[in-house]
Amino acid sequence: MKMRMRLKISYRPAATPAATRAVALALALSATVGLWPAPAAAQIPVPPGAAGSTSPGPAPPAAPAAPSAVPAPAPGAGPSVELPPERDMPSTALPRETPIETPLGGEPALTGTAVGGYGELTLNAPANGPAVVDLRRFVLFVGHNFSDRLRFYSEVEVEHAVSSADDHGEVEIEQAYLDGLFNRSFNLRAGLILMPVGIINVYHEPPTFNGVDRPEVDTLVIPSTWREPGFGIFGELATGLSYQLYFINGMNANGFTAETAVADGHQEAQLAAARDFGAVGRLSYEPMLATILGVSGYYATSGNSLRATVGSVPVSLWEIDARTRIRGFTARAELAMLFIGDTAALNTALAASPEPPALPVAKRSQGGYLEAGYDLLRLLAPSTDQSLTLFARFDYVDTQASIAQASLDAGFAADKSFVRTIATAGLVYRPIPQIAVKGDYRRHELGAGPGYNELAAGLGWMF
Repeated sequence: MKMRMRLKISYRPAATPAATRAVALALALSATVGLWPAPAAAQIPVPPGAAGSTSPGPAPPAAPAAPSAVPAPAPGAGPSVELPPERDMPSTALPRETPIETPLGGEPALTGTAVGGYGELTLNAPANGPAVVDLRRFVLFVGHNFSDRLRFYSEVEVEHAVSSADDHGEVEIEQAYLDGLFNRSFNLRAGLILMPVGIINVYHEPPTFNGVDRPEVDTLVIPSTWREPGFGIFGELATGLSYQLYFINGMNANGFTAETAVADGHQEAQLAAARDFGAVGRLSYEPMLATILGVSGYYATSGNSLRATVGSVPVSLWEIDARTRIRGFTARAELAMLFIGDTAALNTALAASPEPPALPVAKRSQGGYLEAGYDLLRLLAPSTDQSLTLFARFDYVDTQASIAQASLDAGFAADKSFVRTIATAGLVYRPIPQIAVKGDYRRHELGAGPGYNELAAGLGWMF
């Protein structure tokens, strides 16, 4: 899918009723992401009024409760996972987002099946084109705990409301994997896995990021909602230091373009050519509460139908990111660089294909963004659990940062219009952390050609 991304998030109370704890444990399902041990005070209860809630209850306080120790497992009990979302992300009754952010231990997990979801309705009105309203995505999560050691998680997405041969929409399996849980430092995962690269690729639900649209670097340099079939390990090396490492299927170089780099080359387990493969990994470190640093790396060869002349095309991607939340202030930053090997041979082969590209695939693409925001209700209504985040973001992407000299000698030329910078300012209102009403203004500037303005609005939800 194409689905998370900063805002004031309140902690839930540490003490949860027995019924709530049972539901939370039964719903211990998650997508790929880094690992941060959370005190029991940060563990998630079922939201008031949801299934498993014992009473409507008051809104949770804005300040976290005092930390308390994670209870030791009962004698003979297997591992269980109490999975709050990352501590600067919205909490839900389906704690799908974090595989091992808290220690494995405590009460034994219950078997059970859980359903959740997210979606967004957007309005985009660029000055250089028609305004469009779109039910951009509707996603359902389905997960199941077979036992305290084995669990399954999946996401099914419908894009653009209608999927048929005559419509723009499509239905996709965004994730489908099994986890084998052993301990805090070593666990197994296999299936269709979201690549743990950057912030947005894992945290892509609309309420989790500011702005109607995702940053450009997370759609062009890092493919949006990038997933591949694979298997690997994840765990926590030390307090606050986590890892993920997966052996995964490679891309298809026939989908590489000058405008979108490798974004159209990922195979998504759709009759994917299996001869090419590689690895992806991520380290995450939380030096202080709600301040998270990450680094990701990817390398794989990419197959194509031109193997006789091109061979397998190597692709590598390196990314660093940081995010923090201090009271009402939030900030995040990300930088990514993508390298494609053998682009001279690839461009020559593509030029001889039935549909030759007009522009060359670059050997290097790059991008990044800086964003800062502040919850105005921290000043206007400090006792409320709602938030109204004023934010600004600066994006930069260049999908033709470097062209192979042999491609230039062959007559290809870079297109400077693919150097894109976007300045965005906007507001995000969250009556609760799981719902976001968004509005923003953007100024697009291109390396060549006229820039343009854009207004956008959106309604996002997750549960």
